[in-house]
Amino acid sequence: MEGGGTMETKGDAVLKNDWRLVYVASRQEKKVATYLEQRGIEFYLPVVRSLRYWKDRKKWVDMVLFNGYLFVRPTEAQRDQVLWLPGVVKYIRYNNQDAFVPNEQIELIQRLIEKGYQIKQYESEIPLERGDIAEVLDGPFKGQEVEVFHNEEQGETFIIVTVEAANHRIKVNLPKEVLKLKIKGKDRQDKSLW
Repeated sequence: MEGGGTMETKGDAVLKNDWRLVYVASRQEKKVATYLEQRGIEFYLPVVRSLRYWKDRKKWVDMVLFNGYLFVRPTEAQRDQVLWLPGVVKYIRYNNQDAFVPNEQIELIQRLIEKGYQIKQYESEIPLERGDIAEVLDGPFKGQEVEVFHNEEQGETFIIVTVEAANHRIKVNLPKEVLKLKIKGKDRQDKSLW
């Protein structure tokens, strides 16, 4: 259940190679994933480990990356069955059609989680200062140029990845050792970590 379920299709065509996004009732993501798995409907539920603090203890907990959302890849016959499951509210739609998430974005999220990067949903309303441009030397973004942001207060170096269909952004902390500076951000001439 953590991650995803797959299914073999026999004569029932998958609607499209891309994934669809369903909105589910609050805190029902894991239950809906169980229902999908029981019915053989392919799904992906990104789950990340997070250290949670209480007054008397701390504990590692598996947390859903996108609260209220689940990725599904149903066949034509299964498309409406997904809507009938307890906890499913609706498909996310765009221009009167189901919104699709490219397979490449799902694979990227999977690789980030597998690689063990610290990732979480990014919800800040505060606009970020322009970041540095760096080439990634290792990991899922290897060979790509990315905009890197710095948070001196928390000692973080991170990038923002947007999942457009979900209208969500995730913050991915990258170790400085896998980054090679290309262009220093204009606002960061004296503050850059490079």
